[in-house]
Amino acid sequence: MSSHRTAVRAALLSLICAVAVASTQATAQGMDHAKMMAAAQGTASAPQSGQAAFAAIAEIVRKLKADSTTDWSKVNIEALRQHLIDMDNVVMRSSVKQANVPGGVSLDITGTGVVTGAIRRMGAMHAMALNEDGEYVARSTEIPGGVRLVVTGRDPNDTAIATRLRGLGFAGLLAEGDHHAAHHMMLARGEPMMHDHRP
Repeated sequence: MSSHRTAVRAALLSLICAVAVASTQATAQGMDHAKMMAAAQGTASAPQSGQAAFAAIAEIVRKLKADSTTDWSKVNIEALRQHLIDMDNVVMRSSVKQANVPGGVSLDITGTGVVTGAIRRMGAMHAMALNEDGEYVARSTEIPGGVRLVVTGRDPNDTAIATRLRGLGFAGLLAEGDHHAAHHMMLARGEPMMHDHRP
């Protein structure tokens, strides 16, 4: 057997053993699927905190410390934490009714209590971000308990874009664009934003 095949077999055996060990540990300790996969793959980039918001904040703090121009008198990590709470409430605790509209999709995103406020803050901001990306036309209007987000392609006759929007739905559209990291950094630096998360 060639040394290449031997190396491949050894690597596969090692991965299978790692998965088996991680699976056993997950059962014994109640470990969630994401942690189990990270343990099995030995992923160094997986958040070591085990909590996504903590990992996001840690990354921003690391970048702020590495930037000699950071004005620490303006830094507002609490504003970032409040935004991450909003994100969690919108993604995990809202209800969504999706309907097709010509050229795209209409989403009624609603919730109760603090979730309603989070939906309204994020819905308006995300509609603006989607419009800036240039591919979509998005508008957010308040409805009882939240917002109606309507997103269509810039070209109303582009059926491929309409199909993509319908497939993305609520969660997919929230993840669209690359503005999230910049938005988080602006909040942390205490720069003025379209919506306020100051305590």
